[in-house]
This record gives sequence, structure tokens and C-alpha cells, in this order.
Amino acid sequence: MNSVISKETETIFLCKACETRSRISLAFPEDGIYRITCYNCNTPSKAKIQNGKFIFLEEVTEEKNNFSLDTLFQDKEKLQKEELSEFISNSKEREQQNSKKPDPSPVSKFLRKAISDIKEKKWIPLFKKETSNFTQPFIRSIKFQKKINVNNFSSNKKILFLTVPVIFFLILTGWNIFEISNYKSEINTLLAELNKNKPSKILDSNGKIVSEIFQKRTSSMKIGDYPNDLKKIILRIEDNNFYSHFGINVFSIFRAMAVNVLSFEYKQGASTITQQLARILINNRKKSIFRKIKEAQIAFALELSLTKDQILEAYLNQVYLGHGAFGFGDAARFYFDKQITDLSQNEIILLASLASAPGKYSPIKNPETSKIRLKSLYTLLTDKGFIKEYQESEINLLYNSLKRKPSDTVFNTRLDKAPYVTEHIRELLKSIDPTISIYEQGGYTVETTLNVEIQDTLDDIVKTHLNNLLLSKQVVKTKIIGGQKVKDDRKIDNNDLQAAVIGVNPTSGEILFFHGGREFSSLNQFNRAIQMRRQTGSTIKPILYAAAIDSGAVHSGTRVLDAPILFRGMKGQKNWAPDNIGMTYDGEISVREALIRSKNTAAVQVAEKLGSEGIDKYYSLFFFPDTKEKQKRFRNDLSVSLGTLEISPLEMAIAFGAFSNDGKIVRPTLIKKITDNTGKIIYTKENKDEFNLKIPKERNVISPDASEVIVSIIKSSANASGFRSTGIKSEIAGKTGTTNDYKDAWFIGTRKNFAMAVWVGYDDQSYGMGNRGMGAVFAAPLWGKIGKKIEDLNLMPKENFTFSKRATFHKICKDSGDLASDTCVNTLSEIFSSNGIPSKICNLKHTKSTKREILKKIF
Repeated sequence: MNSVISKETETIFLCKACETRSRISLAFPEDGIYRITCYNCNTPSKAKIQNGKFIFLEEVTEEKNNFSLDTLFQDKEKLQKEELSEFISNSKEREQQNSKKPDPSPVSKFLRKAISDIKEKKWIPLFKKETSNFTQPFIRSIKFQKKINVNNFSSNKKILFLTVPVIFFLILTGWNIFEISNYKSEINTLLAELNKNKPSKILDSNGKIVSEIFQKRTSSMKIGDYPNDLKKIILRIEDNNFYSHFGINVFSIFRAMAVNVLSFEYKQGASTITQQLARILINNRKKSIFRKIKEAQIAFALELSLTKDQILEAYLNQVYLGHGAFGFGDAARFYFDKQITDLSQNEIILLASLASAPGKYSPIKNPETSKIRLKSLYTLLTDKGFIKEYQESEINLLYNSLKRKPSDTVFNTRLDKAPYVTEHIRELLKSIDPTISIYEQGGYTVETTLNVEIQDTLDDIVKTHLNNLLLSKQVVKTKIIGGQKVKDDRKIDNNDLQAAVIGVNPTSGEILFFHGGREFSSLNQFNRAIQMRRQTGSTIKPILYAAAIDSGAVHSGTRVLDAPILFRGMKGQKNWAPDNIGMTYDGEISVREALIRSKNTAAVQVAEKLGSEGIDKYYSLFFFPDTKEKQKRFRNDLSVSLGTLEISPLEMAIAFGAFSNDGKIVRPTLIKKITDNTGKIIYTKENKDEFNLKIPKERNVISPDASEVIVSIIKSSANASGFRSTGIKSEIAGKTGTTNDYKDAWFIGTRKNFAMAVWVGYDDQSYGMGNRGMGAVFAAPLWGKIGKKIEDLNLMPKENFTFSKRATFHKICKDSGDLASDTCVNTLSEIFSSNGIPSKICNLKHTKSTKREILKKIF
């Protein structure tokens, strides 16, 4: 049994369990039953104090107001001075009241006062244990601490204690609901921002992609277009419970927290596909608690606003998969050069492996790391029965099929088969709305009239043709000032030789293709096919002759004199003496022969026959139906018969197109319709003068039978131009043109449902191309090469010319141009329009020397 040795001023306690002696330097306060715990072994004992003496009990029932020494022996660090002062003051008052009662000792009196104070004030005395020099613990100081008695706790405080957490929870919940509601109202706006990242697409007449325009390209596929295998694999890897959760997966969050805490690093995420889409919407990948809260709020908003399939569709279209590829459709094209529907199962799994860390797992930059990731996914999918067991050889074969370089991005593979077309569309959108930037605001779909197969061939054909001209030394860049060659001290650069090509369908006005220069670049964006105006040379002659034939001023058999001619200028003006190329003259010839041989002197005579009013009328019909445009660009003099007016390749193409379209010009169009990223139509071709030509939608310029007559003439002209050397077999009506000093070389040709203009020259009009720079040498062969490609690819049907009103054939005398008489020796069958049939019968007395005699008189 434990023992206690009592002295007058101290009590020695001996523990029965460990036999440790402890000295209690203060007497026990009053009689009662106490529990004493050994400081060394924590063995509790019970004792009854009676008259200052210990009586140890084996088992004693504790009374309600027993004083416990367990509390008495708590080890505390500080003494609260004000509480002790209050305690001492109260003790003195009680000492005076109880001075007559005998005390066992002075200290017991002190402790009784303490116990009395405790009962009244609800104080608990705490004793600090210290060790004397001989290592025996004893009590040296007293501290008092308030004890909370739940039974006496006020009802108001209880309510406050219980309601504060509830209020905090309600505030937090309310704030989240408010934020989710706000984000829900902004979901459409956020998704619209994503749509800006969709590439703007330029489509040809058959819906094939001509060009894509983007700064950041994302996919734009519908959920139904994605293969089921891809959707199943993505969901198994990224979010197996996608169709059952409501934006977040609580179980995954706690699992990830446990893994991250145990590993002391961020090893595992818990983001659902909805949360990943939310992260894409807020465009913030920084790891922070605030971003995760915002991400969860937007995830809830997405779930409230969209269906599960809509969320999955947006995710598959927007998720970043490395090298600038956003969305699985774009990634399939970049990594494998395939459509998403053509991917194998292994290719799908490789793309799926990129979603979590596209840079880290890039199969192009980090193939070994990528293989480790891929194998782990194979294991996951195999265990779940998604795929069959894989072979190592399959993985090696998959990686060997990747042809991209580590530095490649989707921007290197941006499709643009018609850069001049793209630039034209950009400018047109800007004219519709100056705030629109097709490079910054994506998702536009531009439907055009182009034929992408032809368009795709132009760049190579044009560059090859120009390079061959330079390599063959046929081009001699020559400085021309005032019609005279001058020495140019600057280094001549032949590589700036340019070309323009444009093809149209005259019947519909649809532009089929065009190429605006040698090669499109940041320094060469000028669209010469549409924006450039140059002198046309002899290519204008079919327009002049058609006007004269339609008006009845001449017919195809009319005789004109090919001889030197001089026009004296008015006072103060120079004389004008037009001459033929090569200074050759053939005497009296027919209009047909004059046009085929491109005689300048004859053209001037035809213009004289047409007259000033006729020139004004027909040039206005063909080129300048708008009065203001005509005032700016047209001058009514005989020089216009030789191509001194500046006309664009587009204007020349549609003018020649009238010959194969019953004498009718249809306003050209390239863009049929433009829709924005919401599907709203912002442009249609109806009643639009797309190229600002200031011409009506449709107009008749000559009669159908006059068209047939001019076609019959310039078919022969085209055959004489040299373009047949390219092997083209189609029936073409066309004309070459060369301007003074060989500055411009032209060929414009037409056939049923097709007209094309070709120009070759320098942008700087002070330079010529040398005396080989003629339309027949530089332009006609290029026209023929493009036409031959169209034939070889069978891109347009071969059709013969048709006319609603037919011209008629009559026999005429070749010497007079009149209807042949019985005495005419040289006759031929010639075609005439209805108002051009000769009314006179030849009355010449024919001899075999008639032509020779005429030439003698001239020369």
C-alpha cells in the first residue's frame, strides 16, 4: 500500500507501484476523499484525509464535491497576477471571518480558502511542479484558470456557438450559387470567344478547302463526326464517370489529395472533362486554390447550360494537343496527315496520351517519354477490356510513321492554295466592317466560285514559266524614258518579272481562279489580276472590231488599206503616225485578215469607220457604263483602237467572255456567301459589285450574231498566236497584245463557259522586257500551259460555241469585199451578222494582177 509520512509542514508520499518518494510541501486543505497520481509512473491512488491524516483506500466511492489532485498537479508556465491578487484578497477576508476556527496548519488554512474561492468563482488551482537540488519534485507556485462549465453556459452563447458555422456555410453556398449563376449567363460569350480560335475557311464551289486563316486554330467538328472508339478511349482515360457526375468528381478529388499529400508533391489531378473545358474557357493553367474554385464554378455553370454531348464536343474541339494543334481533328491532320475518321486505334490512343501534358508527351520532341506514357495507357485500356493486347512492334511502327520535325507546328502546315484570293477576302471583310480582322476573329466560312483543282496548279505553272523565260535569256530588262532606251546604272534584277492570271465563267460571271503575281509574299501582295490596270495593246482590237461589226460600220469582208498612215495634229499637238510591229505592210486586206495579223494601221481605219460616237458608245458598254468612271478613265480618240487605255486583266477577261456568251457581260463574282462563327450570314453576292467595277449585274454589249462573227475571226487569230505549241486542243478564240517598248505582254482567250486573261511584265512601267517581250512569246504560252492542265485534268467540259441568233454565210469577192458576182475570180464564203450582210454586188473587172497593181500604186 502506498504510504504517507506526515510532518507539521510537509507530507511525504511513497508510491506503491514504483516506490518513488514525493514531498508535498503544503498540507491538504480539508477532510475528504482524493485521488493522487504518481508523477513518475502515473499510477493513481485513492486516499481519505481525515484530521490532516491520510487513509489509503483500495476502493472508495467518490463524492460529488471531491477535490482532485490530478488537477492540482498540472504543469503550467505562467501565473496570472491579477487572478492571484484577487485570490489573496478574498483569502484575507475569509481569514478574518474564520479566525476563531482551529487550523491544522497555516497552509491548510490557505488551501481551504482556495477551495472556498474555487467553489464560488469556478476557479481551479493549478500547481507548477519544480525539482529541488536533490531531484525531488515539490509544489512551488499556484495559478488559477477559468473552468468552462457547459451546464452553466448561457443559452445565447450556445446559439451563437452553433449558428456561426451554419451562417458561414450559408454565406459560402450563397456566394457559390451567385458566381455559378453569373458564369451560366456568360457561357455563350465564353464559348463565342473560343469560336474565334476556329480557322476561317475559304471553300471552292464544291465545298473543298482552298485556304485556312487563323492565328490559333481549333477543330470545329460535331460530336457525331468523332469516331466512337475515340470518344470511349478519351472518356476512359480522362473522365470515366463523365456521364454520371455534375461537373466535379468528389471521390477523385479526395483520392488525388491523398496521393499528393502522401507523396509531398503534385502527382495526380482530379479534373473532370467539364473542369478541363472550364480551364480552357478561363485560359489559366496556373495551379492555385482560387483557380480551382473558379474552375469548379464554371464547370457547374457548363453542366447547367449544356448537354453532356455538347460539353464533350467542345472539349474534343478545344483541348490542346501540342505543336499548335487544338482539338483532335487538327491534331490528326498535323501528326498523321489524316482525317480524324481515318485514324487507327493506335493513333487514337497516341493522340489521347497528349491531353494531360502535350509538351512532355510529344511523340516528336520526346518519343521515349511518350512511349512510356503510351504503354501505361495500353495497360489501362487492356485491363478494362477496351483493346486487345498490344505488340511492341506496333508501337515502333506507329512512331516510325511520324514525319514531322520537332520544330514543326500547325502554322507550318497552314493551307493556303490561293494567297491572293485570301488577301482579297480579307480586304472585302474589312470593307464590310472595319472592326473585322479575319486573322483575329476566326470561324468565318467563305463560300467562293473557285475551282480549287485549277487554282492549286497556278503557282507552280506561273513560277516555272517565268523562270524559263529568264533562263532562256529571252527577257532583257530595259530602261525606257520617252520611248528611248537609256542606260540604267542600277543593277538589273530580272527576278521581279511578274505575271497575272484570271479565269472566269462568262455565263455566270463566276471567277474560277486567279493568281496576282509571281509569288505572294509580305513584299508582293499586289493583286495584279484585279487591282492592276495597264495598256492592253492589240488585245483591245477584238473589242473595236466587234463594235464596228455590230454597228454595221464594217463586216468581216470589208477591205481596208494596210499602209503607212499619218494624222496631223491640231495646232500645238504632235502628228501621230501609227505603224505595225516590224514595220511591214500588206496593202489592201480584209477586216478578217487585218485582225488576224493584228495590223495597227487597219485598226485605226476601222475606228475611223466606227466614228467618235460609236467608239464612245461601245467602249462605255464594254468597260465604262458608269459615267463618273468613264470620265476618269476614258478618252475618245483614235489611239484607243490600239490599246492605249488602261484596263485590268479582270475587265479584259469579262469583255472577251461576252463573245462566247451571246454578246452579254455578267458582273463578275468570287464570293457567294460569308457566314460568321455563329452561322449568321454577313455577306451574299446578290446585288453586290464585289470588285467595285461600277457595272450593272448584266448587260448586252453586242448582238449574238455579231459575237459569232468576231469569234470566227479571233479563233484564227488564236491559232496564229503560238499558244498551240503547248499541246492544247480546245477550240479557243483569243488575241495577243504587246504595248510600246514591250512593256506589257497579253493574251486573252475564250471558249464556251470560259475566258482567261494573262499578262506578263514589270510593275515599274519605265522598264520593257526587250524585243522578245511580245504577247505571242511571253503570254500566249502561259495561257496555253494553264489551258492544257485544265484539259489534262478534265476540269472543265469541252464545249463548242453556241449562239442564240446565228450569223449567216455568204459568198463574197475577196478583191472587193462585196457579194460575189459571176465574174469574180477570187471568192470565199464569209460569215455576217444580220446587219452586216453586204448590199452591193461586186462590179470589179477582175484580172489576176489586180492585187499586184494596187500594191504598185501604193509603193
